[in-house]
Amino acid sequence: MNLFILVLMFMLFSGVLFYIFNFNHLLMMLLGLEYLLLILSLLFLLNLMMFIKQYILLLVFFIFCISESVLGLTILILMVRMYGNDYLKSLMVLQC
Repeated sequence: MNLFILVLMFMLFSGVLFYIFNFNHLLMMLLGLEYLLLILSLLFLLNLMMFIKQYILLLVFFIFCISESVLGLTILILMVRMYGNDYLKSLMVLQC
């Protein structure tokens, strides 16, 4: 069990590094956020299974994760339709 937690912590650290170093494209940032949410949900599930035994909190967490991903995808689609690409640096140049 300790090895599983250690692997999850390493995955969490690598996900944070991926999110920090891939900030050029919005799609890559959204993928990094989804990866972090997947790891956090595994950690959350592990804690709920061992200590609390209330799975309704996990359901609420998944609802928030899904709404965050839908909002990010909507922003990505609008950005590609308006600007033609998903570069985050192009947003800073195109603002008035």
